Amino acid sequence: MPRPLSQAARAKMLAAAQHVIVECGLDACTVDEVARESGVAKTTIYRHFKNADELVLATIDQMIGDIVAPDTGSLRSDLRAVVYGFRQILEHQTARKTWLTLLGRALADDEFECLYIRAQELRHMPLRRVLQRGMARGEVDPEIDLDQAMYFTQGPFVAKRLVEFDPLTDDDIEVFIDLVCRALAPR
Repeated sequence: MPRPLSQAARAKMLAAAQHVIVECGLDACTVDEVARESGVAKTTIYRHFKNADELVLATIDQMIGDIVAPDTGSLRSDLRAVVYGFRQILEHQTARKTWLTLLGRALADDEFECLYIRAQELRHMPLRRVLQRGMARGEVDPEIDLDQAMYFTQGPFVAKRLVEFDPLTDDDIEVFIDLVCRALAPR
């Protein structure tokens, strides 16, 4: 019977991978480098992760943290909480550069693209839950496709902060949330 995976070793390798990504960039985050930086054997790393790509995406997930799907009782305030959580992450240049590097890598590598898409599905869950609750409360049109609503909701924030590199102000957030709530409201 195989022994259980060490959570202490996992924490060390994720911390080391995060350090490598922040200090040297995404491409420098290899299993060899994480083993050197963490002191964890490569064989142990491979017991936790199939390859460096899985290690990178797990590290990114840890860096993002757990943005929860709030349930404040209204779509508007739930969206506000989710957006403020993401804004806090995207204020750091390292996070923005890392996200853009992940996109570039996903475009260039089919295997990484599959991993990236799976990881994105998990990152979408807070917004998806917020929209589902809004639908259940009658604040979101039940005929709207949930996936399309999710992308529509994310669009202005992603475009403003990650495409245009403009700061996302409190006023911007309020205007975008107002537009989203009006667009998704039942007819």
